Amino acid sequence: MNKFIKKFVSRNRADRLLLINALLVLGTLIFTAGCTHRISRVEHAGAFPGRLTEKTIHTLPDTPITLGECIDIALANNLDLQILEIQKRLASLDRKSAFGNFLPNIGLRFSFSATDKPQLRQAGGSLVQMSDQEVANLAIELQQPIFLPQAWYLYDMRQKGEDISNLVLQRTRQQISLYVTSLYFACLSLEEAEAYLKTATISAEALLRETKAFEREGLVLPSQRREVETLLLESRLSLKNIHRISMEYRANLLEVMGLSPFADIKLKLEMPFAPAVQRELSEDVLEALINRLELHIDDRTLEIRKQEIRSAIAAFLPQIFGIGSFSHGSDSFLRYSNVWSYGVSAIMTVFDGFQNVFGYRAAREREKAAFIEREQTCMMIMLEVLSARNRAEQASDQLQVATMNAATAEESFREAQAQWNEGLLQLSEILEDVTNRDQARFMVTVVKYQQQVALATLADVLGRTKKEP
Repeated sequence: MNKFIKKFVSRNRADRLLLINALLVLGTLIFTAGCTHRISRVEHAGAFPGRLTEKTIHTLPDTPITLGECIDIALANNLDLQILEIQKRLASLDRKSAFGNFLPNIGLRFSFSATDKPQLRQAGGSLVQMSDQEVANLAIELQQPIFLPQAWYLYDMRQKGEDISNLVLQRTRQQISLYVTSLYFACLSLEEAEAYLKTATISAEALLRETKAFEREGLVLPSQRREVETLLLESRLSLKNIHRISMEYRANLLEVMGLSPFADIKLKLEMPFAPAVQRELSEDVLEALINRLELHIDDRTLEIRKQEIRSAIAAFLPQIFGIGSFSHGSDSFLRYSNVWSYGVSAIMTVFDGFQNVFGYRAAREREKAAFIEREQTCMMIMLEVLSARNRAEQASDQLQVATMNAATAEESFREAQAQWNEGLLQLSEILEDVTNRDQARFMVTVVKYQQQVALATLADVLGRTKKEP
């Protein structure tokens, strides 16, 4: 190290000036290289749809996919989850950064100074040189925290903040799973509605043909024929509208799955939720209060607020550091060129305009607010449990009614079919019974889908929703 400093000092000024200019040019090149590349909006707009389409092709199979597969794809590709994954990693880095407060702080300091004339001082009527004309100094400084209580509380708060980010990620996964479930059954319900409206449109077309035939025989008025034409037009427009809505819901499902909303997705029917054994309301409420991740987040938040109070109290205590340094100077007039120094440093706030006092009071108020917010979350979850149970029971009752109506419509269709075989009914009359039967079947299917969504919602309220693909 001593040889390096002497060599640096011994350089002439032209060499040093050349070195400084070279460093400035190098720094300018590095800075401009980092600022020249800009992503064009047109370039991104042209490339993004293609990348998304390619990703969709590689992800979606050609065969119909089940609800579980939709959830797995969503949990693996959803963009919101990817952002939360980054936030989780940032929270981990914050926690690791806070741990650095316990480690020693080591710094390296180098300085070089030169004068155009030797520094002389009057001493006894003569001039005495006090130092070399060119001087270089090198110092290594060390600072080790010994007593720093606020650092411990800060690290603990950052650790709980990392836990909160992980819980938020898990809860978001649960919500996305539930959202995918609702979109999945909504798409299937719209498929059934589209099939039913196709049958209704066929019936309306047959009715219009019969009406026109009766009109030619003078048995139907033109106004009645127009009413049938209006009915057929409404049926066709309803079919188109249902098709548009189905496309939108499928696009929403694909977007949640992190895929192109313009792709074609085929769904395979799966009903994984079975009605659970009826329990007391208090048992469901207790399970929800234990499992719901929102309450776990509120618990961590309350613990952070308590640590903030302790940190505010620790602000009144001194901060103690151990310090040490080694310095080397090239000045030949110094008796000792290498010097070790060490000691202890303490910092204590005596008066800071009552900031510490008010900070302590604010921490106490934030703790009270966190406690109340947790109570609010408990109340919200209790109401959600009650509402989810009622919806699940209501869906079960509606399924019983729809099943009975379907059985009645099926029996009516069999009777009408027997009359049709004997020539006692017109085509429109038998088609009306077919439409009623298809409508009853459609209602049974839709109510089953609604029951699945209600059961999935109840499972989510109780904290049972799937979190991992």
